[in-house]
Amino acid sequence: MFGPLPRLHRILVVVTALIVGMLAGIWLVHETAVPALAAAGVGWGLLAGLLLTYVLLHDFHHRPDPVRVRRR
Repeated sequence: MFGPLPRLHRILVVVTALIVGMLAGIWLVHETAVPALAAAGVGWGLLAGLLLTYVLLHDFHHRPDPVRVRRR
């Protein structure tokens, strides 16, 4: 499902995207000056981080399975 990155790099991309998404959500709530929505901003930021992680790491190229032919 994920691209050809090594495991450590995939984990770093996931963690970085989640942190950036969470901080973006907090920043957006801070700029709107509605402090009661801080938890919602964090939640939406984490969701955005998950979606960003999927887009960054998903292999969108469909590679068909090789066909095996038996010859007698």
